[in-house]
Amino acid sequence: MESKFDWNLREIFENEEALEKAINDLYILLEEIKKSKGKLNSSVDEVAKCYKNLENALELHERIFAYGMLKYHQDMSNQESMKLYKRIEALTTEFSEAESFISPEMSKISDEKLEEYLKDSRVKEYEKTIRDIMKEKKHILSGELEEVLAKYSEVFSSSENAYDIFTNTEFEFPSIKDENGNELKMSSALFSKHLMNRNEGVRKQAFESMYSLYKKHINTITELYLTRVKTRVISSKLRKYESSLDAATNNDDSNVAVYETLLKEVNKNLYLNHEYLKLKAKLLGKDKVHMYDVYVNTLDVEDAHIEYEDAKKTVLDALSIMGEEYISVLKHAFENSWLDVYEKDNKMSGAYSMGVHSVHPYVLLNYINSSRDVSTIAHELGHSMHSYYASKNQNIINANYTIMVAEVASTVNEIILANYLINKETDKSKKAALINEQLDMIRATLIRQAMFAEFEKDVHSKIEAGESLTSENLNNIYFELVKKYFGEVSIIDEEIKYEWARIPHFYRCFYVYKYSTGITSAIVIANKILSGEPEYVEKYIKMLSMGGSKDSLSLLKSVDVDLEKEETYEEAFKYFENKLEELKHLIED
Repeated sequence: MESKFDWNLREIFENEEALEKAINDLYILLEEIKKSKGKLNSSVDEVAKCYKNLENALELHERIFAYGMLKYHQDMSNQESMKLYKRIEALTTEFSEAESFISPEMSKISDEKLEEYLKDSRVKEYEKTIRDIMKEKKHILSGELEEVLAKYSEVFSSSENAYDIFTNTEFEFPSIKDENGNELKMSSALFSKHLMNRNEGVRKQAFESMYSLYKKHINTITELYLTRVKTRVISSKLRKYESSLDAATNNDDSNVAVYETLLKEVNKNLYLNHEYLKLKAKLLGKDKVHMYDVYVNTLDVEDAHIEYEDAKKTVLDALSIMGEEYISVLKHAFENSWLDVYEKDNKMSGAYSMGVHSVHPYVLLNYINSSRDVSTIAHELGHSMHSYYASKNQNIINANYTIMVAEVASTVNEIILANYLINKETDKSKKAALINEQLDMIRATLIRQAMFAEFEKDVHSKIEAGESLTSENLNNIYFELVKKYFGEVSIIDEEIKYEWARIPHFYRCFYVYKYSTGITSAIVIANKILSGEPEYVEKYIKMLSMGGSKDSLSLLKSVDVDLEKEETYEEAFKYFENKLEELKHLIED
């Protein structure tokens, strides 16, 4: 039985009959799209018709996919929902194949002719997509090759799938003992929990046992990872990119300069990470921190029990700075089952927001009344508001924004909430804990992810240079980076050299740097909002409303964030430094 705390999926499709009709209508549209194959060079009418059919097909597909995935994630033990989801995944592949000719065919049309096409109002609304094709002409292969690559997309990701299966289902995790000699289970999920244990012996056991497991399987994991890297390198060469990094950043609406500026600025400011770790060591009563000490909360306060209704009020109060319309939409979301709230048996774990262009965003939570859950609500609703404004103001093709900006709105909300809670808190120890939590979040997102990004860059560069890498090479590359990032204030335990092997994001090549640029952008934006800069909130909402209608770097520049400039990162690190100083004063007073 549905409750107000469950999604209302009837807003997507009233019943299964409506779903089946939509699937049938989508197949008809796919056939219509295919009829344009070989004709896009013939007339502007054909291009306009093709893109309109594509837009309509995307609308339908998004609703169908969302319905299937959301229904499945509500109860992953339900066999009928699982079958439906698998069916829709297959439909997604058919969709990709059906429209795979469009970009290659458009790329064969002269720029002069495309410029003429863009003068037509029916085509003008797809300008961003068409200009992306013009920009990427030399990287688009023939229609036949693009179709082949679409068919083989699952094969290319097989090393990632094998890694996930291997590490999630076939690893035999050793158990460890707590301070009283009681057995504690180990798993990938529980590892993080054990590293936050206040007992040093538990942390050390967890650390050593986890990495002994990865050491045991390091050669297999090396082969899986290097296969993924080589696949990306070959694909980038095939598409005539200067490097795999060039390919990845181009696809992000970014560029290599952003990547390199990020790494340069993080390296320049590593002393702040070292200062933070020195403070952590002091709070732990140590001279230096071990690698297994990094994540323990040194300012532990009892986590408050926060009822969902109170969490909603806190989020709304904190985000009231975003204006009446923003708050009005959030209230509507809370009151109209946009969120699936509570943890339930067989429900998908974690949290996410999924935009459905012609309906509204849906948010998955697993609310267990913790303070962290409040931050998760603010974070996911940041995604939702981005999707809401983009869908409201753009067609579905232009509404879809890149990963480059995807985490910005969510993290802006997190930072605003954190500052609201810090400023409101009167208890000195609780205030210090809140600041420490924010510093931990920034350090883990901006600095740690940049270290991962530097590792990826080094590995891909060596493969592109024709070097043959082994597990020992990868271990050494990673170990040297850890020494640099953690500095002489830390004890660099030998086992940490295997850490790269447990990072699944490495199989999505050059993905992690966007966490670093995302939080950098969010800090700059949140600072401007919190400072009350005149009309800035309006400017920010306008950026959200633009969706993906402009390239990501231009979107960020519209809110005064330039990721190619050193000053942007300096502002983010200045924020970190100020919070660190505030924490030091609170502790010393």
